[in-house]
Amino acid sequence: MGFNLMTIFNNKDLQKFGQEASNVIQLAYKTNKKTGARIARAVMDNGTSLVKTVTASGVVLEEAIKIPEITNTIQRNNVIRDLAKNKKTQEQIAAMLDISQATVSNVLRKK
Repeated sequence: MGFNLMTIFNNKDLQKFGQEASNVIQLAYKTNKKTGARIARAVMDNGTSLVKTVTASGVVLEEAIKIPEITNTIQRNNVIRDLAKNKKTQEQIAAMLDISQATVSNVLRKK
């Protein structure tokens, strides 16, 4: 099933975080192999990312998550731990941050 990433991140989502379509510098998604859901990610020109989930059947879950610009490993590890505390799976976190699930696992193991 194909979809347009710009229809997932609508103007309302962007405006909620003080952004416009012209601020988007990258759009991408990763598929969760277990569930078939996709994590859609829009990277802004200020380094922040907006993330949404699209289920295997194409349902767009309306919660947009803003991830701050990550400038170092310590900050990345703190974001990983925060997302895990908020019930995000390792696969979801990996897709949100564009890193491997193994990296997420290693960070969470070293709490």
